[in-house]
Parts: sequence; structure tokens; C-alpha cells
Amino acid sequence: MSFPKLSEALCLMGEPVAVLWTDEKPAGALGFKKAGGHGCMIPLVRQVAFEGRVAALGRDCYGCAGGGYYLGFTRERDPHRFRYFLSTGLPGEIEGEGYKKSPELVDEMMKINADQYLPAPKDYCVFKPVSLLAPGDEPEVAIFLVNPDQLSALVVLANYDLPGNDGVAALFGSGCSSLVLYPRLERLGKKRGIIGLTDVTVRGFLPPEILSFAVPFERALEMEASVPGSFLERKVWQGIRSRLQT
Repeated sequence: MSFPKLSEALCLMGEPVAVLWTDEKPAGALGFKKAGGHGCMIPLVRQVAFEGRVAALGRDCYGCAGGGYYLGFTRERDPHRFRYFLSTGLPGEIEGEGYKKSPELVDEMMKINADQYLPAPKDYCVFKPVSLLAPGDEPEVAIFLVNPDQLSALVVLANYDLPGNDGVAALFGSGCSSLVLYPRLERLGKKRGIIGLTDVTVRGFLPPEILSFAVPFERALEMEASVPGSFLERKVWQGIRSRLQT
């Protein structure tokens, strides 16, 4: 369950990352301390892709409230605090991020997206380089950390075998939602690829040229099979690819 054709054609700088679920934390996995350990999962995913590590977040060690929600470990979220946190803030109480113009718009967004939640099926959400997948592993999502050239190719390839032009979406949301929740939801629907890591809060954890493309794992395997005969073997892409090799 790897992607040798995609990795070669795109000159990937790191490994594709598989997202799967386990009942036990893998030995030696990166993660956060239980009972209050705070942190962001994005630097962990970066280490998985570029350093070959394994990371795991669990029901009692998911790093931050957003991570707990978007990985499906808890549905608890304080609507009062969240509406101000995402927008204007409350003087002396909550520092607002300014990502929504008003608390009322946050309220409306929460109503519209009320069904955008999937519970975690097991106790740990595990991030592995695809080369470390073992027999019996059942990955749900494949994550590609890519530069704009590589992202462009993935967007085109995600539409290559479809009749329309909506095989990819770029949704407003947290970094962790774009890597886990949104592509998990796509498994139940159109199976679109999700462009992510556009969350301004997490950009400082990443090289400036890196974005993400996350897609249901089964769809990633279909994209892998589509490489032969596609634009990835033709002149225009080969010209782009030559600069990825320098």
C-alpha cells in the first residue's frame, strides 16, 4: 500500500503519510503526555513525512481542544468561547483569532457544519509513513505534504478520471481538520482530495512552500494507478519535474 509511481512522478520530498486507528499506542510513537499535555499535531505530521517517524494521538493525549474534536476523540466544545475565539475575542478573557468577522458568523458556521463530526473508531489516531504500513493496517487517509508544483499535479490527477472538475476542495478550517476530519468525511461522499494547511495558525510550523493534499486512502490508490498514460508522463509536466529535481 505505497505510492511509488506518485512519489517518482512528483519528486516527493517526504513520504506520503497514512492515517489509521489502533487500540494501542505504537511503541516509540511521537505524541503528547496524558492528562494535560498540550501541543499541535502539525509538527508531528511533518516529522512523520520528512523524518520517517510514527506519531499517535489518543483519547487522553490529543494535544489541544481542536485536535480532540477534529480527530473525533471528544465532541465537547464550548460554543460561547469558540464563537469569540474564532472571531473578535473578548477583552480580558479571550484573545480572538480574527478568522471570522463576527461571533454571529461563527454561530452560523457551527449550525451549517453541525453534522461535520466523526467519532474516532479506536483509542489512537496513528500517523505512519506509508512504507511502514504492516499487514492488517487499515489506513483511512493518505496525506501528501507538497509544494505548489506538486500540489498542482495532484489537483489535476484527482480530476483526471472524473467527468467533472470538482475532485478537489479547499475548505476553511484548522490544520488538523484538513488532514483528518475532512478527508474522512469524503470517504462517505465524493471522495474528493482536500487541500489543507492553509490555517494561518499552523503556518509557522511549516516551511513556507509546504501545503497538504489529503485524500481517502482508497482514492489515493486509484490516483496511483492513474499515473501511467497521464499528463505526468508528458512534456509539460516533465518540464516542471526537471526543476523539482534540482
